[in-house]
Amino acid sequence: MGDQLEKFIMDNREAFDTATPTDKTWSKIDQRLTKKGSVWPSIWKVAAMLFMASTIFLMIDKNTDEKEGPILSEEFTQAEDYYVTLINQKRQAIKSQLTPEQHEQFLVEIDQLDSMYVELKKTYQTNASNDRVMDAMINNLQLRLDILNKQLDILENIKNQNNESDISIEI
Repeated sequence: MGDQLEKFIMDNREAFDTATPTDKTWSKIDQRLTKKGSVWPSIWKVAAMLFMASTIFLMIDKNTDEKEGPILSEEFTQAEDYYVTLINQKRQAIKSQLTPEQHEQFLVEIDQLDSMYVELKKTYQTNASNDRVMDAMINNLQLRLDILNKQLDILENIKNQNNESDISIEI
């Protein structure tokens, strides 16, 4: 049956091509297309807006990541952690032996070196990982540790002198 229909269409093709639909038919087709087609443009508009918003977000996010500056090497980070841990231990040892006023006076130089270290870190971030700045940061950490060690030695000597004078008085 399908072959007969196909043969009929092929034989009468000219008759099909000459017939045109009426204006009423075209208006019905046009109404149906405008009703169904009105949803798609709004969906495409929403999709385009979402795409634009995500693109802008990603561009802003990328720009803020670039402003953070260079990342410190793993080796430097480990060294920094090591020194900071030692410095904090020494600070606690000094704090336990002194009154709050003495503690504050004793650590004036260390606090100055702390602020210098913060400045060095900012400089490192802006100067695209300058090796001299990184060396200065390590030297700063070592200097703080040396000062704290000397301060602990001084406190130990004072403590030993007080103990010796107490012993000699008792005898």
